[in-house]
Amino acid sequence: MHINVRHSLIDTETIKQLAETYDLAGDVQCDLLARGKNDTYLITNQNEEKYIFRLYRSRHRDEEAILFELDAVSHLHTQGFRASYPIKMSRGDYLSEVMAPEGLRYGVLFTYSEGERPQINVENSEVIGATLGRMHELTSGFSSSHERGFELDTNHLLDEPAAVISPVVERYLGSQAVAILHTVVENTKADLARYDLEKGLCHGNFYNHNMHIRDGEIDVFDFDDCAIGYRAYDIAVSWWDLKNNYKNLEEEYWESFLKGYLAVRDLSGDDVRSLPLFITARRIWLMGTMIANDDVWGTNWINERTLALFIGQLRTDRLGDEDLRELDDEQ
Repeated sequence: MHINVRHSLIDTETIKQLAETYDLAGDVQCDLLARGKNDTYLITNQNEEKYIFRLYRSRHRDEEAILFELDAVSHLHTQGFRASYPIKMSRGDYLSEVMAPEGLRYGVLFTYSEGERPQINVENSEVIGATLGRMHELTSGFSSSHERGFELDTNHLLDEPAAVISPVVERYLGSQAVAILHTVVENTKADLARYDLEKGLCHGNFYNHNMHIRDGEIDVFDFDDCAIGYRAYDIAVSWWDLKNNYKNLEEEYWESFLKGYLAVRDLSGDDVRSLPLFITARRIWLMGTMIANDDVWGTNWINERTLALFIGQLRTDRLGDEDLRELDDEQ
């Protein structure tokens, strides 16, 4: 019988051998930190200096896409921005290779971000907003000779995930729910097309799970979802986090976040007006990502209740949408 492997777990002893290709002091210790879309290991040398080794999943990001990400983070590092940046191997390049059962996987060693995940409060929200504003400002002219393979545009944020979500929603909720999803996608795309929106390098997943704070300063990591795209989407990800996890204090925290961002750089009226639309885009992108990566999140959470809540959130986002009212009338 032929066995297919989607995502193997590489033993820490193998990662230690890969770490030997870097100029780290003496013997190292390796611990698995987390499994996810990629696997993350903590490397500690004999001087107690810490590093992060990321082993990218096979076929998740190709060599060109990873090199684009490394170009982006290296650009920020050279500008004095605090972010986890890649470290070259002794031979002078960044990517190590592992021939795993599922295929070729690339590994990269990154600096370790000291500190801890920032608690969300008024003060930290302002610092987080200012950090994103600075990141956007420092990457206004960024370009890479490597192809990322996608942009944070309506195709990536809406069309592609909707194609993944639709058959699952139909299985649990029926064709009417699929029609709602498609109507929300098309109307959101139409509304966004009316705006003149700024594009540039985006982190793609900028909220407190992907940063540490130390001495009042933010150190950002995990640029796996970074790409050229709508800057308003990058901002809206933080608003989405507040809406989902800090509902009672969302308004106060969001005001502080925007205060921090706007202290560093301006936003056009169109970018501000588009932010609620990108909350919807974030919901759809995340749902599509989780369904597509069931080797990470499993399928136990996929049920009628979860999907009905998702469709309900989309309807609330598009409150007053005439096309959705017409769908109600058809029921």
